[in-house]
Amino acid sequence: MRQDGRALLLVLVLILLLGGAAGAYFAFFRSGADTAPPEVTYQLTLSDLIINLADSGKPHYVSASLSLIIAGQSPEEVVKEREAYVRDAVLMVVSRHTYDELLSVEGKEDLKRDLVAAVTEVLAEHALRVEEVLFTDFVMD
Repeated sequence: MRQDGRALLLVLVLILLLGGAAGAYFAFFRSGADTAPPEVTYQLTLSDLIINLADSGKPHYVSASLSLIIAGQSPEEVVKEREAYVRDAVLMVVSRHTYDELLSVEGKEDLKRDLVAAVTEVLAEHALRVEEVLFTDFVMD
């Protein structure tokens, strides 16, 4: 009878050791493989932009500074490399709008949505996206 008790104890210890080993494997090796690095944001400031508007009558322009809040993994590196493309996209989008469109708050909100879409398209191949556009200066003539 004493032999049976030792055998049972040995089996229980082996089960506990194997269970602990399996739990450690899943906790340390499997969970790390499925976890993506966290996203971070980067603020790109574009200052002193002077852009002609799409008016056909009297020529108008906008003088603006804006900040783009860009999210993804390592956005600062990519944005610095692609800044000329980002500036180009901003200039092209703003120049499609007219003075009258941009007079209203709704017009400026539409412009922000257009800028988010255009700049996100420029950065999409690097898995980055624009979360927000903030006008820090906006004067039209």
